[in-house]
Amino acid sequence: GTIVNSVPGAIVGTAGSAGGTVEVACFTQVKAAWSSGEVRAPAEVGTLGFALSSSDQPWLPDEDHLLLSSDASIDVVQGRSGPVQPLVPVAMSARVSGISGVTQSFDPQTSERVLELVGSSAEPLIVGHVSHDGPNMSLAQKQAAMISNRPDNLRLVQLPERLIYEASAPIGTITYGGQDGDQRNALRLVGLPSEFELVLGSEVGYVANTPIQAVEIQSSNGTVPLTMEGDHVRFTVDGDQTSLSMRISDVLRMRRLSPLEEGSLGPEGNSRVEMQRTSSEPLRLLFEDTTDYDDPLLGLNGRAVIEPLPAEIMVAVPGGADSDGLELPDFGDQEGVEGLSFFLGDLVAFGRVANDFIHALTKDLGGSISGESDLAIGMDLETGEAFNMTADMRKGTTVSEPVWVHGLSMEADERVDVDLNLSRLDRLTLSGRVTLETIWEDALLTENEQEQGALVLESAGFLGARDLMLVLTDGRLSEDEKETYDLDNWSDQGIDLTERRAWHVRTWLPSLPAGAIDLDYDFRLLDGVPTYQFDLAFTSWQPQYEDMTILVKGISGQDVDLRLTGFDTENPRDVVLDAVFFQERNLTVPRLTLDMRYDVGVRLDSAHAVFIDHTTQTRSEALILDVPRSTDVSATIGDVLRLDVTVPEEFQVDGGSAEALMIQQHRFVDGRWWPATVFMRDLPGELHLAAEPSEVFDIRKETSFQGLFTMDYASNGETMDLFVQAYGRAIDSKGDITMIAEDLPSRFQLKTTDRFGVEIASSGSGVRQLYLRASDVPSSPGLTLSSMEVVGEDLKGATIHMHRVAGVYPVIVLDGITTGRVIATANAELTPADREPQLDNVPFMSDLSIDGRGVLLDTQFTGILPTASSVGVNGMASDLSLIGSLTGGAVETRHVLVVEPISSAVASGLAWVV
Repeated sequence: GTIVNSVPGAIVGTAGSAGGTVEVACFTQVKAAWSSGEVRAPAEVGTLGFALSSSDQPWLPDEDHLLLSSDASIDVVQGRSGPVQPLVPVAMSARVSGISGVTQSFDPQTSERVLELVGSSAEPLIVGHVSHDGPNMSLAQKQAAMISNRPDNLRLVQLPERLIYEASAPIGTITYGGQDGDQRNALRLVGLPSEFELVLGSEVGYVANTPIQAVEIQSSNGTVPLTMEGDHVRFTVDGDQTSLSMRISDVLRMRRLSPLEEGSLGPEGNSRVEMQRTSSEPLRLLFEDTTDYDDPLLGLNGRAVIEPLPAEIMVAVPGGADSDGLELPDFGDQEGVEGLSFFLGDLVAFGRVANDFIHALTKDLGGSISGESDLAIGMDLETGEAFNMTADMRKGTTVSEPVWVHGLSMEADERVDVDLNLSRLDRLTLSGRVTLETIWEDALLTENEQEQGALVLESAGFLGARDLMLVLTDGRLSEDEKETYDLDNWSDQGIDLTERRAWHVRTWLPSLPAGAIDLDYDFRLLDGVPTYQFDLAFTSWQPQYEDMTILVKGISGQDVDLRLTGFDTENPRDVVLDAVFFQERNLTVPRLTLDMRYDVGVRLDSAHAVFIDHTTQTRSEALILDVPRSTDVSATIGDVLRLDVTVPEEFQVDGGSAEALMIQQHRFVDGRWWPATVFMRDLPGELHLAAEPSEVFDIRKETSFQGLFTMDYASNGETMDLFVQAYGRAIDSKGDITMIAEDLPSRFQLKTTDRFGVEIASSGSGVRQLYLRASDVPSSPGLTLSSMEVVGEDLKGATIHMHRVAGVYPVIVLDGITTGRVIATANAELTPADREPQLDNVPFMSDLSIDGRGVLLDTQFTGILPTASSVGVNGMASDLSLIGSLTGGAVETRHVLVVEPISSAVASGLAWVV
């Protein structure tokens, strides 16, 4: 009896942690060989079947199957001596036809499990599991997989991190279905190859030598599960009901690789997902969320078509993605088949967990922007053929519709959610709460709403109410506001701010490359400065249209508009682009820096870029005509302009690069936009330009030229024309400046000297034509330089210094002029009320403004000898074009200009009267 009773437990528990082997072999005879010479040979049993259970269990008497049943009502059974554990805790029934051998083994040392099945039968095989509570099957959890045709020889080897499948022939289809209450899962594998591996652990994937014809998945708890034809991904949400449908064909390899450095926030911390197929088929994606959310920023809806989906794909996925809730069930601590039963019981519920995870991931995808952190994503495709991609995806309902462009267009709506902690705001009344929720509903506050909200919060004892209302005025929370205001203090008082985002993306990209595509995006906070890196590489790209547009509005309070024209639509080209850009917002005038290297395979007609920052109220714009095929560019735009451009020599045209370049930055100050503009024409193949205010100051020295806008230029050509105009408010500098230079030499400098003067220096024959103007420059209290202009022709150099006799009387020295012509003039405005001693209380003086006229006595020296003298009003002129050409620039002249006070006073008085 003991032996008989132990048989069920041995069969059901075999291959548990203790290890062991169960083998069934069928032969023509028992003995290996008879004396007659007849040898034992394998033979098939028509049908082999058994059923083991400790209670009533379902079984299939007429079909080949392996069925496990778990009855929750038999934790214990009534034995002869009282309650005992059941001999068969998990019931098993099996029926297999045309079988000659079955082996199941487990080695606890290597954790290797082996299942072998030998025989011949064309009958389908059903593998099922039922979890029920007593004889009532209406609420049972049911699942089954049907193998359409059983191979003659089948071998499964399971290792801790690998499952190996080997068979004598392919399987037509494996169809799996499971149900647990309203949750239903379905999986169909069509054309399963005869050999494949499933890899688990740090690398998860599927590998085979021949492809699976198709993988089809459905998982739903909805009334009507939804699906589509062809390769697709469809995910539908309606309240608590979700439906997932997926089909991918001709899969040869699919795997996920763990990060190179677990926990790293850069690209090395990304996991990689790879898929390889033997053919390319169109893939359609459809996301539908019809849930009626209270939060208008939730819910992902849209559709996308990739036609065809490339045969080889690699995508880098951020390692920080939260997938803790998505865990495959395991065998637990149970023995053998009992452990398998628990695994299968959990597997049917895995569909619900997966759907919930996808819903949680998509309903607020890209919606939370609080607490900036590093992020890196990437995509690597090996296509083999051109393909098209069209997508229209929207999260939330508050965002405007982006326009359709050839490229990518995106609109974002960023808002600050205000959460009230009523346990801390114990003095806030119900009517006050309704008032706050009403004025915050559209995320924008009028002046009247600001006042209402401040009064409500102040009556509730909230400190900093008016600052809070000011922050919420535009519905966004800038980095400056985070640093200026104590958000933790507001949280301690009961108000938490959370940054949220809704977005809408449209992309239309026909004829993407038939070769390799490599895209990488990396965002990092470097020393507190948000830094963006974008890398792109296309192989054999032949675009369908010659233009490309990238239009992004509303991300972090910034808009980007990039338009490229002139791509070659007749021939395939390789394209490479590596760019890093960042904006330093902590400066009075924010600086935008770009480092870029590109090669687009052909010269472009134009490139136009606009960058708008709504937080700092700046607008940067650049336009290039006749763009070189390949260029290294480094640029900084803001209160300074630093530009380094290098075009490889083989891509230069007669030593030049682009036809024209325009760079402009606007800054909104005092109710209007103030521009700083740079135009360049006939750009050389290599140039280095730095235009920035002088940062050397000494209040004990002459201050007239301190803080002057300087320029340092070097290039490999002498034909570039330059126009610079900047309002002082645009670059946070005193005064406005304008400069026009024609045929700049390869080296040109406009700089301050060690003695706080101004020097113009150039190489070669000098600047062919030069115009400089500075206006509205505060010189000293009560004296403003209305304008100062210098016009030069064939000017190689000049130096201007100002000296003051007795600290007041100005003497101007202009020297270093060796050739060319130069004319200088200046205008000043006097306001006596601003000078010492203060005269603002003297009648007529408080509003008095005088157009100052200076009568200049100009003495010209050649060497140490005075050679000429002249009298001018507000200016002087010098012409050395003739003598300079005769002497080869060996003669240097100096002008000493002295303001004659009496004549100047008379001239100023007449100008004031007139």
